[in-house]
Amino acid sequence: MTASTSLADAATSVGNRVGRYFSVVGMIPALFLVLWGAVLIASDAWRGHPNLPRLGRSLSGWTLSSYAGALLWILPASLIVGLVLNPLQFGMTRLLEGYWGSSGPARLVLRWRISRHRRHLDLLLQRQEMLRERQAMGLDELLRKLYSQDPKSWDDRTREIHRRSMFDSEDGAKFSGLRAADDALFGIIRSLPVMARTMPTRLGNVLRAAEDRVGKQYGLDVIATAQHFSLVAEQRHLDHLRDARQQFDLTVRLCVVFLIATAMACGYLATDGWWLLAALIPYALSWLTYRACVGAAADYMAVMATVIDLNRFKLYESLHVELPRNSVEERRNNEKLMKLLDQQRKTTVRYKHPTIVTPATPPGTP
Repeated sequence: MTASTSLADAATSVGNRVGRYFSVVGMIPALFLVLWGAVLIASDAWRGHPNLPRLGRSLSGWTLSSYAGALLWILPASLIVGLVLNPLQFGMTRLLEGYWGSSGPARLVLRWRISRHRRHLDLLLQRQEMLRERQAMGLDELLRKLYSQDPKSWDDRTREIHRRSMFDSEDGAKFSGLRAADDALFGIIRSLPVMARTMPTRLGNVLRAAEDRVGKQYGLDVIATAQHFSLVAEQRHLDHLRDARQQFDLTVRLCVVFLIATAMACGYLATDGWWLLAALIPYALSWLTYRACVGAAADYMAVMATVIDLNRFKLYESLHVELPRNSVEERRNNEKLMKLLDQQRKTTVRYKHPTIVTPATPPGTP
C-alpha cells in the first residue's frame, strides 16, 4: 500500500469483502465517525480545551510507516462500527420517519410535531386557494373588458376555456407569476399526506404521502406488494430500484452518524466555552443530509411507482389471478387481492392457472 492511497479507498476495499451494498452504505459513515472521534481524542478535547498545535503536529508528523500503522486501527474500527450500524438501518429510518413509540412523553412530542405539520399543510392549502382566486379574478376582469359581459354568467366549461385562452395571450402574461407559484405549491402539497395521515417529520410525511398514492390507481397497496414485486420484476428494474434505495439508506445513515458526531462533540467540549460551537459542524451536516434524505426518499418512491407500472401484470401472472380487461376491472380485482394478501381469510379470489400443454405422442409409439 502506498502513501497516495486514501483512507476512504482503503476502507471501501475492506467493505467490498463484505458486500457492495455494505461498502458504500456502511463504510463511509463509519469511517467519518471513527475519524471524527480520532480528531477529538488527538486534540486532547477529553482533557480540557482542544490543543490545535498538538493536533497539527500529530497530523503533519505522519510518515509512510505511521500512515500504515494508522490504517491498521482505522480500518478495523471503521469495519466494526459499520457492522454495528448495519442491522440498525431499519430502526434509524423509522426514527427519522417519526415512529417514536407510544409512551406518555412520546405522545406529547408526536402531538406537538403533527400539529405543527398540519398547520403548515393548512397554510399551504389556504395560500394555494388565494393564488388561484387572484388568478381567476384577474383573468375574469380581462375577459369582462374584452367581451363586455360578466364571465360569471357563462357556464363553467366555457369560462374555463376563455380563461386558458386569455392566460396564453400577451395580456395574461402578467399572471404567469401566480401560475408558477401555484404549480410550486401543487408539487409541495402533493408530497404531503392528507390531514388525517400526517406524520411528525418531513421524511415521514413524504414517505406516507407516497405510500398512500403509489399503486392506488390500480387498486394496489405498495406496502403489501413491495416484497412480491422484488421477486417478479425484471432485473434491470430491480437494479434501478436498488440504486435508489441505496442512495436513500446512505443519506439516512449519514444523518444519524452526523447526529452521533454532534453528541460526541457536545460531550467532549461541554465545558470548553466557545469550543462547544464546533458541534455545529456535524449538526449542520446532519441537517443537510436530512434534507437530502427527504429528496432521496421521494426519488425512491417514484422509482417504486415505475416498477409497479411496468411489472404489475407479472405479479398477477405469478399469483395465478386472471388478467384484467380494463382499468375498472383491475381495480375491482385488486380490491379482493389486497384483502387476500392482508391475510383476510373470508376473501374469495378467482384463480386462472396456466394451461399445461401435453406433448403429442409420436406415431408408432406403443
